[in-house]
Order: sequence, then structure tokens, then C-alpha cells
Amino acid sequence: MKKLVAALSLALFASPLLAADPAEERSVTFLQYCAFCHGEDGKGKTDEGKKTGARDLTNKKWHESVSDERLIASITKGRDRMPSFAAKLKPEEIKALLAEVRAIGGQKK
Repeated sequence: MKKLVAALSLALFASPLLAADPAEERSVTFLQYCAFCHGEDGKGKTDEGKKTGARDLTNKKWHESVSDERLIASITKGRDRMPSFAAKLKPEEIKALLAEVRAIGGQKK
């Protein structure tokens, strides 16, 4: 009986940890400037993301094919339908977003 209670207790307390909300892991900067199109999960499935063809930031193959310099340029100057954020973000904020975007894709750079 003690084992059953312990197992149930563990399941109740561990399940919220296993089902973490992706938005809780996102920076204020990402949520303010990126999530509208890319979504809090980074998949680009928002209404606006579907309209603009926002990149799925969770796509590992895409991450492997694009350099950090290209991502910084895209955030800074814009690309295709993505707007420029040069006037809104400082260079250090752009670098932090780069690290966050890489983390969304499972990359550590």
C-alpha cells in the first residue's frame, strides 16, 4: 500500500514538471517581438505566422542549414515578410534572441 501511495504521489507531483509550458521558457523579448508570428512554441502556426509563412523554429534541419550570422541579419534587417527589428532591439538583445532561437531548435550555440 505504501508503494502505491508513493507512486501516485510521484505521478501527481512530477506530471506538471514533465508538461512544462513553452511560454514559461521564453524571454519577454521573444514573447513581445517573435511569438506573434512564430508562436510561443516557435512552430509558426499562429494565424499571423500562417499568413506570413513564419519559419518553424523547432526544425532541426533548418537550424543545421543556417548560420548564426544569417539569423542575426534576419532579425536585424528583416527577411522576406519578416520585419526588421534594428530600431527596436539592441545588439545584445538580438544576440540573446539568437541563443533563444537556437535553443528552441535544440541547438546550443
